[in-house]
Amino acid sequence: MLRREFLTAFNCKKKEGFLPLAPYSQDYSLFYENCVQCVEKSLKAPCVLACDEVYNKENSGILYFNENCVVVDFSTKGCLLCGECAKSCPNDVLDKNLAEERNPNWNFSVKISETSCLAHQKILCNTCKDVCYSVLGKENAIKFVRLFYPEIKESCISCGECVSKCPTQAILLFEKERKEL
Repeated sequence: MLRREFLTAFNCKKKEGFLPLAPYSQDYSLFYENCVQCVEKSLKAPCVLACDEVYNKENSGILYFNENCVVVDFSTKGCLLCGECAKSCPNDVLDKNLAEERNPNWNFSVKISETSCLAHQKILCNTCKDVCYSVLGKENAIKFVRLFYPEIKESCISCGECVSKCPTQAILLFEKERKEL
């Protein structure tokens, strides 16, 4: 058994029923109304194809089609916030202006589970901070209060890079309240 498999065995189950939607949307209801039209016309949605092309060296992107809408999967890598998905969206589900501003406007926020986080358990780990970067050119969005208490700062753009790298999967996505969207 690998170290990561051992450590993730203790992880809490993720919240059921929540789908992290693709970036750059102003109206999340459009995902369910319009994304299915793209799939009916072809085998894959244009935004998924565009994402796959950006990540071509790694076989596939982070977007995929699930439950009649396009969702994001951070299990292997984070979002580059390149905007190619929004540029390729024919139904204006993804807003090209938000992509130009590099404002992902995700339907989720990122939080660290204190019960799963190694650092919160007084085990030296700073993997999340090491991989944290901001494609917007800001400082790291994860800071450590003293040695063992990582916190996600407001400057976090939720790119998801830390999600796939955490050895205990302690960085979780939580659906934003409707008023936050």
